[in-house]
Amino acid sequence: MDSGLFNNEYSAPQEKDKYFLQPGYIFVSSEPHLLSTVLGSCVSVCIWDPKLGFGGMNHYVHAKPFGKEKNAQFGSVSIPYMIRAMIEMGSQKYNLKAHIVGGSQNPQMRSSTIGKQNIHIAETFLKENFIDIITFDTGGCFGRKVIFDTQTGEIVIYKVNKLREEDWYDDKSSNYR
Repeated sequence: MDSGLFNNEYSAPQEKDKYFLQPGYIFVSSEPHLLSTVLGSCVSVCIWDPKLGFGGMNHYVHAKPFGKEKNAQFGSVSIPYMIRAMIEMGSQKYNLKAHIVGGSQNPQMRSSTIGKQNIHIAETFLKENFIDIITFDTGGCFGRKVIFDTQTGEIVIYKVNKLREEDWYDDKSSNYR
């Protein structure tokens, strides 16, 4: 007698491609990915559309350009670009959810405000665009390794006292590279 507890049509969880995001890059895809990056004073905004099941991540170094240079190293450039890319892929802005991670303070550089500026630009832009901020894990003096599932919007944040070479990549066989 079948009680319905066991289903012979078991399907294993879908294997997701992995991608490691370097500073100054943006990654958005409608295909499921596990994205990762390592942050100090830099900030990463992870955005996903729970209705369509896809998302993206950026990793920016500074809040705003110093001159005419405009690229993904700057939050004021990369955040709007990422949102625009998701809208072009079918998202509605009101469906988007976000995580803001990073912006730590280097204890040896107490007078630096880079982390605070990076946090401020993300929070301000997302709030002005009515995008829900689900996770706000910023500031402090710890670096962070972030893993973001673009399909589910789940995020894992490891805090580390000192960023090490091995924090940048899992191991030699990792697909995060």
